[in-house]
Amino acid sequence: MEGRVNYSGLVIASVGFFLTRFTVTLAVYDDPVRFYLVGVVPLALGLGLAAFGVALTVADVEPVLVRTTARWCVAGTGAMLVLVVLTLLGSTAGDTALASVRSQSHLSNFLIGGGVGGTLTGLYAARTHRHRGELVRQAHRLEMLNRLLRHEVLNAVTVIRGYAALGVDDHPSAGSVIERRSDAIERTIEEVKYLTRSETRAGVSNRSLGLEPTVTASADAVRERHSRADVSVEMTPEAAAARVRAGERLQHVFDNLLENAIVHTASSTPTVEVVASATSATVRVSVRDNGPGLPERQQALVETGDIGEFDDPRSGFGLTVSRFLVESYGGGIEVDVDGSGTTVTVVLQRTDVEDTGFGALHADTGVRPAIPHLVVTFLAALVAGVGYGFVAESLGGSVAAIGVFYGIDDPFVGWYTHQFHSVVFAFGFAGLVSLLPSRFRNDIPVYAAVGIAWGVFIWLVAAGVVAPVWLRLIGIPASVPNLSATLLANHLVWGASLGVFTAWGYTNLAPRLAQFGR
Repeated sequence: MEGRVNYSGLVIASVGFFLTRFTVTLAVYDDPVRFYLVGVVPLALGLGLAAFGVALTVADVEPVLVRTTARWCVAGTGAMLVLVVLTLLGSTAGDTALASVRSQSHLSNFLIGGGVGGTLTGLYAARTHRHRGELVRQAHRLEMLNRLLRHEVLNAVTVIRGYAALGVDDHPSAGSVIERRSDAIERTIEEVKYLTRSETRAGVSNRSLGLEPTVTASADAVRERHSRADVSVEMTPEAAAARVRAGERLQHVFDNLLENAIVHTASSTPTVEVVASATSATVRVSVRDNGPGLPERQQALVETGDIGEFDDPRSGFGLTVSRFLVESYGGGIEVDVDGSGTTVTVVLQRTDVEDTGFGALHADTGVRPAIPHLVVTFLAALVAGVGYGFVAESLGGSVAAIGVFYGIDDPFVGWYTHQFHSVVFAFGFAGLVSLLPSRFRNDIPVYAAVGIAWGVFIWLVAAGVVAPVWLRLIGIPASVPNLSATLLANHLVWGASLGVFTAWGYTNLAPRLAQFGR
């Protein structure tokens, strides 16, 4: 699952969970009024932090954001722990001071505050880092455009001046040369205008385009220019039918990649393979050649956009333009060089899956529901949790007793922690349904079936084994495993309702949330 799950989010979830467990254990020693005043807010913050960490684990967000947030969460908790320890060591009351801190839950509150504060700081730091990266990319783009203008326009102007000084009798082809150079200047200016516009307007003009016609047209055009080249196109049925978010220059992207693959192949019969595949939210178009491999400098230019200090502005220009265009479409470009050649892969967002409720994801496959879908999952989990609670109460159980796991048998703590469990497990469910083939997306019966299966799994593992072991660890006798029919009924209701409400929400609510976010 590497690359599909943001494991750093589990660090945040662990910090929030264990600090919350510590909080309620301390707060139980206080009277009820003090517990609600001092313990409820840290309880809500801690469990909220834990649920947020689980959401980041499966969410379609940049891994660097999650890693940065996790580091700051740990740093904030650690800094607050050091501060508290230094305060205790500097106290003259000794054990009395420690007992006072313990009885008043101040220690746990401080630690949770440090964890939450660190997490918020991490989110801000990640956002700043992303903004700084965008500024660097803009600087690279401007540098490339500047060098292109200097090279193309100034060279063309020099040639035009030279031929303009010649008479027609001296050089009969002067007029045609001047015309070609003038056309080159015009094309360069149009290219610069488009790239500048796509940067400033942030892809506003992007629309939904069919992938197969674009790739086929590009391959045909390159075959006409290079008859000696063997250009093959292979597309999966789903990729051939897919529509992608792109602009009018999408074919220009593939023209550049194919042209580069052929021109830089030393073989007399260059072989270029175009392979396209699709996932639930993206398409991947790979262009592979049998050449000597893309030079490291140009490979870094495509992957990072760093222009470097080389003098020739045309070196890697086509690949650089392709990268800028793909990024303006909200996609990405990857380079893989091995002993048999170079593979450049373009990743584009699908638009034909929006009607299923799944928006375009950055991840190419697997777990990674988008933010609107996590919001829908959160709401569905709350509803499913209430359904679980009503069934449990009607069958003689007590949701309030769940608070025992956190140190206190209190109705509020019981219901709050129960809903917390519902949300966390629901985020796992969101990751599972994101793995379903596209033909099953948002199908209510299918989602209900997956929810029921997920509920049975939780009943077997979480309720049947983890829960009784947890009770034993806190000194409460419990049989292992504890697979009662009542708990099974509760989890079946929970899973079925979660699946139904999630499928409905993905179809009807998630697209509206996505539109609101845009």
